[in-house]
Amino acid sequence: MLSKPTEPNWSFNDHPAIRLLLCCLSPTADSHTVEQLKTLGQADIDWVALVELAKKHKVGLLFHHRLSTTGIVPMPEAIQTHLRHYSQTMTIRNLQVTSELTRLLSLMAANDIDTLHYKGHILAQTLNKNLSLRVYSDLDIVVQPQDMYAVEALLLGEGYRPYHGKKNRAELAAHMRSPAEHTYDFYHDSKRVLIEVHWRFWPTTFSTVNPRDIWHRRQTATLAGTPVSNLTLEDYLIILCMHGSRHLWQRLSWQCDIAMLLHNYPNLNWQQVITQASQWGVQRMLFLGLYLAHTWLKAPLPETILRQLAADSALPALAAQVDYKTFQQGSSPKTFMATTHYPLQVRERWLAKAAY
Repeated sequence: MLSKPTEPNWSFNDHPAIRLLLCCLSPTADSHTVEQLKTLGQADIDWVALVELAKKHKVGLLFHHRLSTTGIVPMPEAIQTHLRHYSQTMTIRNLQVTSELTRLLSLMAANDIDTLHYKGHILAQTLNKNLSLRVYSDLDIVVQPQDMYAVEALLLGEGYRPYHGKKNRAELAAHMRSPAEHTYDFYHDSKRVLIEVHWRFWPTTFSTVNPRDIWHRRQTATLAGTPVSNLTLEDYLIILCMHGSRHLWQRLSWQCDIAMLLHNYPNLNWQQVITQASQWGVQRMLFLGLYLAHTWLKAPLPETILRQLAADSALPALAAQVDYKTFQQGSSPKTFMATTHYPLQVRERWLAKAAY
């Protein structure tokens, strides 16, 4: 049993423990990364606090995998034991939840409910080819708005309950019309599975980008032997950057997803990515995600993209805010300007700023 961690005010820029964590999470395994790991492994590391930070950011499995497979960084025996137990427990849980997900997707297909599964399991399968390196907090399923009633009936029949209370037809219709809502959530008490059923990716108060905009571009992937609909890589990259930007990149796992996508798929259609992000008015969100993945996790980017990132003078300041929110344990100012500066800066269109 690990002792209670301390609460240091860490920063990516100056703390060896954070640099060690990010180095382990980088998909790049070149000689420079190896030398960095050797050097950082000799530093005075608060291992208990570092492991808890990795788990908080949903990267504990990947962190342990990289440490154990490289064998470069010496870890205390108690830490090794703790991480082995954690990884075994989470891997078993991942397999259970994956089985439940594929079962439900098959049931929906059999009932003529068209679905799109994104993030979570299908993302891990696409990027890592390994379901045991990612922690899944919930299941995200996108459906057509007109299918929500059929999905509700199916999930109720499978023992799920509406997480925030049952809604009658009029209440559900009002819920789906609300610009502040984007999911109808269900929970299974005995299986401990939370499902977020989306009819759009996020509230329209954040973005009007809608699944219908890319529904026709879906691809089919295989998850545990079950065919499931998946986003194209180009769409995924933009959606992931938008998702991270919406939540101020509170989890390192989101940056890991982007870094792994960039590393494993170097031949993306960048013209399509930039054009689509510009049309949606989210180019700065895209650029911030790319900037963080490149500067923090050494994700490879084409020279043309690097030049575009360098031309956006707002990115370093936005990244500094992410750094503070990610690693600083102290409370941040709660003034109006302190809490709205980032959301305004990450939006590039004045209409979007005004809507926020």
